[in-house]
Amino acid sequence: MAKNTSVKYIPIHTSVKKERFDLFKIILDEVEKNGERLEDEDIIVISSKFVAMSEGRLVKLSDVIPSPEAEDLASKTHMPSNLAELVLREADLVFAGMPGFALSIKDGVFTPNAGIDRSNVEEGWAILYPRMPFRKAEMLRRRILLESGKKVGIIITDSRLLPLRSGTTGIAIGVAGFDPIKDERGRKDLFNNILRVTLRALADDISAGAQLMMGEADESIPIVIVRDTGIKLHDKPVDYEQMTVDYNECIYVRGLAYKNRSIFDGKSG
Repeated sequence: MAKNTSVKYIPIHTSVKKERFDLFKIILDEVEKNGERLEDEDIIVISSKFVAMSEGRLVKLSDVIPSPEAEDLASKTHMPSNLAELVLREADLVFAGMPGFALSIKDGVFTPNAGIDRSNVEEGWAILYPRMPFRKAEMLRRRILLESGKKVGIIITDSRLLPLRSGTTGIAIGVAGFDPIKDERGRKDLFNNILRVTLRALADDISAGAQLMMGEADESIPIVIVRDTGIKLHDKPVDYEQMTVDYNECIYVRGLAYKNRSIFDGKSG
């Protein structure tokens, strides 16, 4: 990765979407409507909700019938039982939570309620995580390359709470076209010390910057073009295992996991 001090974040405003749509076509159309154009080496950051909406990943909560396991989880976390049922269906692993939230793991990401959200959707509905976000990012990258000739990177991003911090930031839940992690081990710091454990989360860093523009309310900016990052793009496949560690190795989760143990093993959606 080349050194660069002039990274540009270009917000792309869109109209509100309420049903399934062609994500690739909408991205190109909205970039043009905003008076912008894609360039080689751009990284396109897309809101996970926008991707999920394009896939029709909306669920009417009143149509969800809770199982006995969901009723048990709802009792433990004080959440609606139909929402608890969705969490169990979507999560890979569910930990004991707190009122309104079940701490869970989804596609290697530690997230409340398996990424299910009830904001920015109609009352009484919930929106799920996009299906296979790394595969979706790669499909978008290839289609943009084939149909526009532009070599770009893709990030699908979601907002996230960090342990013991107030407020949300952005993280990447799907990446294509570049290495999401930069290994700094073996380099020297300013005082000539050898770095032994440092890895830089490039995709998460970019996501956090994009979230400054995307916001959490009615901004209507689900797409941000990030330009002049100095990150080298490639055509190699990327998956979530390149960005995650097992919860038994996570410095935040490990102690809690051993103390509380998991209470449910969910099934991937």
